[in-house]
Amino acid sequence: MRPTPLIVLLTGEPPAPLRVLKPIWADTHHKVNGIPAGTVVLSVAGNALETLPSCDEDIELCTPGRSIAILLVEHGIESCIFRGVIVQQTLKMRRDRVELTLSLRHGLQALVSTHRSQVFQEQNDAAIAGRLLLEQAIPLLSVTGMDTVYDQLVQFRCSDWNFLRCRLNANGVWLFPAPEGVEIMRPVLSGIPSHTLHQHARLTGEDPLIEEGSWSFSEQYQPSALTVTTWDDKAQISQTALAGVAVLGTQAFNAAQGNRLNATSWAFNYSTSLRFDAATSLATGLLMNLQAAGVQGEFAVEGSIDYRLGQTLAIEDYGRSVDGHGIITGIRHRISKEEGWRTTVSVGNDDFTRDATLVPRVTGLHIGVVAPFEEDISGMNRLRVRMPVLGDMDNVLWARFSSPYASQMSGFCFYPETGDEVVVGFFDEDPGCPVILGAMHNPVNRAPIAPSQENTNKALVTNKEGRQFQLSFDTLANAVELASSDNKLTLREGATLESKEVLSVKASSISIEGDKATLSGKSMVNITGAKIDLSH
Repeated sequence: MRPTPLIVLLTGEPPAPLRVLKPIWADTHHKVNGIPAGTVVLSVAGNALETLPSCDEDIELCTPGRSIAILLVEHGIESCIFRGVIVQQTLKMRRDRVELTLSLRHGLQALVSTHRSQVFQEQNDAAIAGRLLLEQAIPLLSVTGMDTVYDQLVQFRCSDWNFLRCRLNANGVWLFPAPEGVEIMRPVLSGIPSHTLHQHARLTGEDPLIEEGSWSFSEQYQPSALTVTTWDDKAQISQTALAGVAVLGTQAFNAAQGNRLNATSWAFNYSTSLRFDAATSLATGLLMNLQAAGVQGEFAVEGSIDYRLGQTLAIEDYGRSVDGHGIITGIRHRISKEEGWRTTVSVGNDDFTRDATLVPRVTGLHIGVVAPFEEDISGMNRLRVRMPVLGDMDNVLWARFSSPYASQMSGFCFYPETGDEVVVGFFDEDPGCPVILGAMHNPVNRAPIAPSQENTNKALVTNKEGRQFQLSFDTLANAVELASSDNKLTLREGATLESKEVLSVKASSISIEGDKATLSGKSMVNITGAKIDLSH
């Protein structure tokens, strides 16, 4: 058995080694689309009451919040297997030793330790992911497959990590964390495996034998086909995208060749609008993640730093039912003096099936305030709405406007004014797809008619720059009134038409008929015409 490498811890900034406490056991775990975690146990032998004071400086260097790196030293060569932050420290004291246990997380943990809302406008997911990672000083080594530009995406009341995970699913890409940073891309199965694990004795320079292995095959959540249907609001039609084939493995590790429990295609239908390429990416990503849960394997081998997430692993000579190629989705290192160094390599992942939303959802109705007008070049007649629920900064969204009647060149066109308080809902609970459902009066924007016990007055009133127009109904007086600032037409057991200025009636023929008719003028009555015929 190969000698166990020396474990070296560096903590703080600048990184510094410990003086007294020595690592006796380390466990690290990196997983696709997950936050790498680790545990380190440090100890020093001797009478605990006597040695504990000498550990003060080391204990302080290992307080939660400090950065940490785990290095393995073999033949004088240092290799970093973990880099992150200490999130928990546990001190135990026994008579014969002091033991300090550290719980570690990758820098991605900083994305979990958030809870906020924010708006991303005219950006693609690659830029958004880069921004979220840059804020936490996490290097984004490369990113592909996140190129679609959205006019608005909204992170609503959730952690940055939850939002990022949803966007990974929406684009059909995986996040590959490593000590030096992260990569985001679609998984690729290589035709030439990076590692091959054989059943038989290996030759010098080949990969080690499997010391312990497990395979799991499941058809519980495996669709025969998968589609995503969205509503194209500009073309006013539904569009359906079929999931593409994502090859995650061959032979036993190919989840696409199983015996499906149901031949019916899975259909994910949305009321929101997505570009066809975005819908295709979503469909492919959903199917890919489900298939990743269909075939899983774990293989414990002699410790090695050569394994990387995303590499292709081959299993050979174990039989047709278990041989094949798969993509490495997990790497776990366990190192101790007693047990040596073991590395467990994983293929497949059942965590994907628990997260299949485009964005964290918004539920219920919310308050909006109409923002200053901007022309909507999309042609959807959207309005700018400030959403207080999103915070005080960058909280303005484009929102569609719901009307009781909207048809071809016909409709009920009463748009709210800047500053009006409105009720906002969301299509498919997507915070990036708001719709104005109505408006509300308040002490600032008062109602022209206050509610009353009798509730006899109904009216449609508009007031713009001091000029008022209204259509009112008085059910008690049995009257209807159409009025502007200077003119009024009243129907109340008859009709009254009033105007402060000139009242003109023009038509090709006018007829006034009644049992009694009176025409009068206070100063003059003037009747003109080419021919005037007065008859009795």
